[in-house]
Amino acid sequence: MNRVLRLITGEVRGILSAVYVLAAFALLSSLLALFRDRLLAGYFGAGAELDLYYAAFRIPDFLFVALGALVSVYVLIPELARRDTEAQKSYIDTVFLGFSVLAVCAGSVAAFTAPQILSYLFPQFVEAGFLPTLVSLTRIMLLQPVLLGFSNIFAAITQTKYRYTLYASSPLFYNFGIILGVVVLYPAFGLSGLAWGVVIGAGLHAGIQIPSIIQDGFFRKLPRLGDVGVLLHTAAVSAPRALALSMNQLTFIGLTALAGTLAVGSISVFMFSFNLYSVPLAIIGASYSVAAFPALALSLSKGRQSEFIENIAAAARHIFFWSLPATALVIVLRAHIVRVVLGSGAFDWTDTRLTAASLALLSLALVGQGLMLLLVRGYYAAGRTFMPFLASLGIALGTISLGAVFIRVMENTAALSFIQALLRVEDVQGSNVLALAIAYALSTLIGTIFLAFYFERRFPGFLARIKRSFAEGLVAAFAGGVAAYATLYLIGPLTFSSTLASVLTKGFSAGVAGMAVAGLVYAFLVNREFAETVAEIRGRLWRGFIKEEGGTEIVASAEEAAELK
Repeated sequence: MNRVLRLITGEVRGILSAVYVLAAFALLSSLLALFRDRLLAGYFGAGAELDLYYAAFRIPDFLFVALGALVSVYVLIPELARRDTEAQKSYIDTVFLGFSVLAVCAGSVAAFTAPQILSYLFPQFVEAGFLPTLVSLTRIMLLQPVLLGFSNIFAAITQTKYRYTLYASSPLFYNFGIILGVVVLYPAFGLSGLAWGVVIGAGLHAGIQIPSIIQDGFFRKLPRLGDVGVLLHTAAVSAPRALALSMNQLTFIGLTALAGTLAVGSISVFMFSFNLYSVPLAIIGASYSVAAFPALALSLSKGRQSEFIENIAAAARHIFFWSLPATALVIVLRAHIVRVVLGSGAFDWTDTRLTAASLALLSLALVGQGLMLLLVRGYYAAGRTFMPFLASLGIALGTISLGAVFIRVMENTAALSFIQALLRVEDVQGSNVLALAIAYALSTLIGTIFLAFYFERRFPGFLARIKRSFAEGLVAAFAGGVAAYATLYLIGPLTFSSTLASVLTKGFSAGVAGMAVAGLVYAFLVNREFAETVAEIRGRLWRGFIKEEGGTEIVASAEEAAELK
């Protein structure tokens, strides 16, 4: 047990080591999130109850990004780094108290105005008599942004101490809470049990970090308000990021409201597909962008712009390396992915086909979204926070506007039939929900292109460093997609007594074939990222072999061979 605790709370140094830790835990968290979604799909299917559940997140999530971003790790970490130990404690006390007061006030206002806001956003729930339930769920979930805001503050301390494993494990506990709500609390308390599960998960997300930060000397006595000017400065610096993240939530509020005007279950279909899309995004795009941020900030703080450009270009190339083949495989294997992950209980074949089609459309934005996460952190490292906000605002307005336009377009029988035929959902009721996925993917790609070209103007040489990797990734993705599709065709007649076993076997075989062919293409093209990845894997395996032969206790990485805290 002590060994596990030491590994979780130990330091992880180096960008690649941090990437692997973050990616591994992102994978574990994503798998747990998929299990959570499978439970939700099995219990409810894509129906009215789950629509209410997802709609209830909109106000709390918006409140979290608006308030939580005011205590963003991207602002708190630099502030902590320039202070000594005692000054850090005073600073965190001040931020903690200031955020607490603001969160309680904002949460109270949100709880009071929830009926009016929700009535405006979801008139169809008012007509169906579901407004009291939606308001009740929303008010319970308003505890979530407060707890996650605390977790943001704790995470700044955790990352300052290089405890990336502890930081990355927090989402696991968040999903544990939601699963507890589905399995234990829902049977006892109905839909309110689901909402309390979300609150418990948020509490665990924050709570898992508390023992280590207390050990570091923080919060050993009641927090005291220090310099109010420091608090105001932190809020002012964080405001652009808070506004940028608020635009992301504005996008989801708009898309959820639009989905609510469509067939029952449309909100659930879109959210299920988006959650599936988020898995590779979290593992690839988010991991590289988070791990690269300290190096980017350090390069610019030392005045080494060329190093900054090379660092961000290297991260971008690796995002292309993984994301492009992943996009092709998701498009080809979309139905297999959805059926394996969600296909149980009340989640029927119609739900599967719609969710799979929406997933395929969203996956077109995977590369762009991953690159955008990285570029945004590049802008933050450079102290240029306005451009990410402007891009987020444009994407939010564009997504909502295009969503409304495409819904109208798909009222045309010819347009609807074309989309249905393209995505193999002919004669499936509720197919117009795909308009939302089209709008999201298109707006994200346009926004990313705009951000990348503007970044090139500010930091010349970025695009030249990544264009070859992008082209090689496209070739590998095409080859991998063709191989996966051919494998599905060849083993199509193969069946087992269990439908799940058949779907899983075919999808897994096609996925392995696609990845193998993509890897061979990368090797043939002498792809730089492929060579770096292979060398890194060999190095880690060799280091582990040496440790084992020498009789030394094997640890997860070379950095952890040092004394763990």
